[in-house]
Amino acid sequence: IYLPLSAPHAPWLPPDFVKGRSGEGPRGDLVALVDWCVGELVDTLDRMNLADNTLVVATSDNGPRIGAKGHKSSGPWRGYKSHTWEGGHRIPFIARWPGKIEPGTTCDELICLMDLMATSAAIVGTPLPDDAGPDSFNVLPLLLGEKPASPIRSSLVSHSSKGVFAIRQ
Repeated sequence: IYLPLSAPHAPWLPPDFVKGRSGEGPRGDLVALVDWCVGELVDTLDRMNLADNTLVVATSDNGPRIGAKGHKSSGPWRGYKSHTWEGGHRIPFIARWPGKIEPGTTCDELICLMDLMATSAAIVGTPLPDDAGPDSFNVLPLLLGEKPASPIRSSLVSHSSKGVFAIRQ
């Protein structure tokens, strides 16, 4: 399943059952809605006994917006959505795959969303053509807890909405 939620993008119109839940206003309540949606999906996979054969990835296409009421939505990092600073391009990548990914593990490798192409191909055992996804790296070994001998990539290029580029290393 591919579930591209529109929340928490504008317009910030949370449904009644999450209004006020976050204490951070309508956008924060939409983040609570995303949490609820992912929880419903995971609960359904568990109930249908499909969880052990299903990789769930929760991620985003960009960094956060400025938080309301002092909430530090980009954590300790400088910048927000559309900025070249780390707070603008650092995104969550949370994976769940019972029996394959050890719960609570973390990885400091530099990955990006384009890596899902090579990783998905590796999971289903399909080699990619040489001209497909040249910037996509297979991160399946990382998901399975393997430590690479060297970084999978040395850098990534990110850019802001203003056309400013940054090199991530």
